[in-house]
Order: sequence, then structure tokens, then C-alpha cells
Amino acid sequence: ASDVYKRQADFQSFIQTDAAINPGNSGGALIDMQGRLIGINTAIFSRTGASHGIGFAIPATMVRIVVDSARTGSASVRRPWFGARLQGVTPDIAEGLGLDRPAGVMVAAVFEKSPAEEAGLRRGDVILQMDGFNVEDADSFGYRLATRPLGSTATVAVMRGKARLTLPVRMAVAPETKPRDPVKVGGRGPLSGLTVVNISPAVAEELSIDVTSDGVAVIEVDPDSAAGQIGFQKGDIILSINRDKLEASRDVERLMRDRARGWEITLNRKGQVFSTFVRG
Repeated sequence: ASDVYKRQADFQSFIQTDAAINPGNSGGALIDMQGRLIGINTAIFSRTGASHGIGFAIPATMVRIVVDSARTGSASVRRPWFGARLQGVTPDIAEGLGLDRPAGVMVAAVFEKSPAEEAGLRRGDVILQMDGFNVEDADSFGYRLATRPLGSTATVAVMRGKARLTLPVRMAVAPETKPRDPVKVGGRGPLSGLTVVNISPAVAEELSIDVTSDGVAVIEVDPDSAAGQIGFQKGDIILSINRDKLEASRDVERLMRDRARGWEITLNRKGQVFSTFVRG
């Protein structure tokens, strides 16, 4: 692994260590006093590029997930899919729920036929623990979820109203409920150089987008293409072209064949919806 020098970053899921990590040490083992592997050295915090005695390692539990995926021949890391939209617990929410302090994550929505739905989770539930470990926020829940082995069952402690529940959640990969059907857009239009796919839970997990969104997702952008020069990004969701809503990736190809003086394109980018007009 290449050395990484960080000025500002979020190392919440990393192990912080004062063990000496110098250029060339990335990818090396971080071990405990008993010689057990606990992490893989990956970065240092530095303002100058030199070691200041603050290093970070990827936890061994996260490394194990990557290794297991590689052993199965998978081209990407396969992690469990929870199947719910979560939000943090603010001080106001905590007070309303009778919690001593803001902690846990609230279920904002549960997706159909997901492990969360199968487990019986409902909108408004607050997840406080997973497998006995406290859940402080969405990041800590994501870490606990990502390090659980596929095929296993995790136990989540939930507060529902005044009741405390314990629910088993099956650890399964996000399904590809709709074929991706990738389409690489050609021609001279503003979307030339994009590769778009249909949205499914698997695609949503891969691109960190909302699985419930309409439209089609941009999975690749040729930086030298018209779309790349305009500023389209991987993870953009194209909702409509000239006010025609997109329901499948093939719709993009069809609509871009129509001659037009210009194209009005409506996008969802990280939850922000906006329209842009490009002249023909």
C-alpha cells in the first residue's frame, strides 16, 4: 500500500497508535503485546510529511472482510446490507425519547424486502446497540455492520417508544433486484461519455445513493468526454431529460437520439435536486 499523509481527515474507524509509522510502512502489521494482528498501518497525521508520532491503522476486523471477499473471487468488497435509512439522534430527539444523552441512530425509513424489514424494525425505532456494543452514531453503526460476516445474524437492541426490544438481523448482501443494464452514452450530446445503470439496492450501496430514488445512476464518467467536461460525476442520479422522466437506463440512449436545440437535465446529487440547461 502507498503511504498516505493526512492533514485533515475522519479517522473514526481507524486505530490510532503512537507506534512509529514512517514512509514505506504502509501495509505493515500493527500487533499487540501478544503478537496478534490488530490492524494494518495505513496513514500518519502530519503537517509536514514527517512522522509526528500519530499513526492510524485499519482494524483487523475490517481487513478480514476484504480478505474474505478476495477469497471468494469477488471483484469488489461484499458487505452486509441493512436496508434502512438512518439518521442521528439530536439532543432534541433524545430529550423527547427520554434518553440521558444523544446516542444511537433512528430509523427514518425501512426498505421493502430488506434484512431490516425482515427483522421487524419500524420507522421511529432507535438502535442503541449491535451485538452488545453501544451505537453512538451512524458512523459507529456502519462500522459494526460492515465488520459482521455475511451469512451471520446480528442482534440489535432497539428502543420503540418506552419499550426495549432485541431483534435478530440477517447479514446479507444488497440484492440486484433490477438488472443494471449499463448503457454508455455516445453521440455529441451533453451526456456523451457517461455510463448509466438502473438503480437497485446493490447499485445504491456501491454508489452511496438513495435506493428509493427515481431515475438512473451514473456509474462511470469519461473525464475527456462532453459529460466529463460539463461536470457530471459518478453517483449522480439523472431524473429527467427535457422533462421526460427516466425509468430505465435505455431511456437515456433513446432520448439523447432526439435532435434538440438544447437539453434540460434534472439531477439528484447527494440529495440535492437541480436542473441544468445545455445548448445543442
